[in-house]
Amino acid sequence: MQTVVENVTVVDADSYDQQCVDSAIQQIFDNYPDAIAKDSRVFVKLNLVRDMTPDKAGTTHPAVVSAIVKALERYTTKIVVGDSSGGAYTAGYMHSVYDKCGITDAIKGTSAVLNNDFGYTTCAVDGRVSRKLDIIDSFVNADVVINVGKLKTHSFTGYTGVVKNLYGLLPGLVKVEYHSKFPHLSTFCDLLMDIEKFAHDKIVLNIIDAIVGMEGAGPTNGTPRHIGKLIACPDAYKCDVVAVSLFNDPLRMPLLRKAVERAIVSEQFVADAVQAMKPFYIEDYKRVDVIDDGVFLKMPNWLGKLMKRNLTPNVTIQSNCRACAKCKNHCPASAITIVNKRAVVDSNKCIRCFCCQELCPFDAIKLKKPLLYRITRSLSHSKKH
Repeated sequence: MQTVVENVTVVDADSYDQQCVDSAIQQIFDNYPDAIAKDSRVFVKLNLVRDMTPDKAGTTHPAVVSAIVKALERYTTKIVVGDSSGGAYTAGYMHSVYDKCGITDAIKGTSAVLNNDFGYTTCAVDGRVSRKLDIIDSFVNADVVINVGKLKTHSFTGYTGVVKNLYGLLPGLVKVEYHSKFPHLSTFCDLLMDIEKFAHDKIVLNIIDAIVGMEGAGPTNGTPRHIGKLIACPDAYKCDVVAVSLFNDPLRMPLLRKAVERAIVSEQFVADAVQAMKPFYIEDYKRVDVIDDGVFLKMPNWLGKLMKRNLTPNVTIQSNCRACAKCKNHCPASAITIVNKRAVVDSNKCIRCFCCQELCPFDAIKLKKPLLYRITRSLSHSKKH
């Protein structure tokens, strides 16, 4: 069964059984027959945030990757599959990610190859907060791109789908630099929108793996949640609006609210998406509520920091920390040190980007909600549309 909302296709897929996924992906490609020109060079950009097994629901599932490659082979054999994960953008690290996430096995026996070009190009950008960006060459050298996200909650942005997935066009640890440069959610969303604007013309199709998504402490330490959908559209924002409509009000997401304010997506489309997804809405989905901190930027610096500290979750290190230093090495604010074989966070330096939580391989980092945050959320939050 499939549902169409304007140009967004939502296809049922109850499991990652390969035949089931192949059929669902083929339905999607049949709806966009002119997306891929014959013999074009295609880059399939995945969501491989870090080295995780597919059952954790934090990365694009290999069955979806395999199905996309098979669908693309009708048009071309020039297919590169990959991503730039949160760690170092090197062959050694990325191939360990590909192996752990099941992507290496997913493309065996196909014409696709794993990305093995770890260079990047500094590109001019006509953005609101960016004039140039370092972009991975696997994207730069492709004729067209398939952007494949994963439906997940996100502790910093509230949700991650296909617009946020484009942050992975920045090479490896360059992401840390940009988190430091744009520590506020409001300006970070501006950065994401600049990246999407730059990438837009080359991306012919966005696909969200929502067969099993993630709820709770996403994007890596949450809980898998069966949803049973694949969502696709040439427009990344519309794809995300429909996906969020399965479990929340899209206008609660600062990124999507900005897209409406800038007339990238119409309020009418949001209303139509919410209405169309109402039969599939998951009432008890464990959401992440975030506060658009743009208001903090208008305050005196000391007051803005104080308000942010009390209205956003605080990072806490659990006893199962193994002092691997991954959080320390990837902290944009240099707020983490290793003391007595355990990570320690300086809350005065912490910018609440939650990269540490996202990249911790041992789920040893939790987010503690301050009292004022809990009061604010209890007064304003409703699960109903």
